[in-house]
Amino acid sequence: MKRFATLSLLTFLFVAASNGLAGGCLAQDAKIPVPITGSGGWFELVGELGVKLGEMATVEGIVVEGAFKGYEGGPNLVVQVINGKATQRLIQIPISPYFGEFGDADFGRKGPPNVKNGATYRLRVYESGGFVGTPSDAYQEAGIMLQTTGFYFRNYLSVVSGDKIEPIVWSPTQFLDREALLSGVATNENEVATIHAPGWKVILTGVEKWSDAETGKQAEVFGTIRATEPKETFRAENCRARLTKLEDQLGRNVALRGKARSLNGHWWFHYRGTDLYVEGMEQLPNWATENHWRPMEITGVLEQAQLPRIDQITEKPDRDLATYYVVKRPKWIPVDELLTPELSLEE
Repeated sequence: MKRFATLSLLTFLFVAASNGLAGGCLAQDAKIPVPITGSGGWFELVGELGVKLGEMATVEGIVVEGAFKGYEGGPNLVVQVINGKATQRLIQIPISPYFGEFGDADFGRKGPPNVKNGATYRLRVYESGGFVGTPSDAYQEAGIMLQTTGFYFRNYLSVVSGDKIEPIVWSPTQFLDREALLSGVATNENEVATIHAPGWKVILTGVEKWSDAETGKQAEVFGTIRATEPKETFRAENCRARLTKLEDQLGRNVALRGKARSLNGHWWFHYRGTDLYVEGMEQLPNWATENHWRPMEITGVLEQAQLPRIDQITEKPDRDLATYYVVKRPKWIPVDELLTPELSLEE
């Protein structure tokens, strides 16, 4: 996954002015040259954490295995808290020890913990990076074709120290006056749709009350979270709510957010750890091969059917049948990104 350091507005204005662009329009395909020497006195590079590169920060999150191919392999951190502020935006960054190896605590110091995939950690880190890969012009001119994932800026977290902690559980207090995706049990309170979880409840404004078939089921709401009285009660504004478990939505209209996947010309949809079929997926309007691994929302009616096993695509031409969920009469729209609660991080 390619990630790029960003520049502050002050940086943009300085560089734009130095290139005669201030006060005018910048063409969409124009690029601003930024000198790498003598730049420290004029601007700071800000990393994906939102903190300047090289500045110490405290982060919390889940360790996962990076992509097998390319430069993102090894342990990665899916960041959930940055300097005490929770985030559900997908931030996945490779991590490496500042000194020695993970789990090494020589010389009486407390070093980076022994990280394991799927576990949650609180780490003291700084973000850095550099360019990796080979520019296409270089290997074309040299006449030597090297396998590469392109030439881009790869950021990483250098881990100074840390500890394993309990998994982070999302709650409204972490997102006051911000948008968040929160999960709980669907209930109606005074004829108003509500989501309950241990220690808190969220009243859903502008949302129809849950039906009898929906109450008591696992549900979620995405919206702006506001505090109310009593302190355990919150309100979600400009919100959207729905059930989350597939088995609770059979025979119903659904709106599922996940990623399209394909292999050897076969397409399917991945929703929170579950592979399912979408009727006529590759024939949907404006469908393209570039949709592989693309985040999207699929709407339609959820049913079940006996369909060829997805895990046998590369094994046998005449695949066995298995029971799969399938979205009938589907439509699709792309989404910018999935939030971390919508992902299956154990994969």
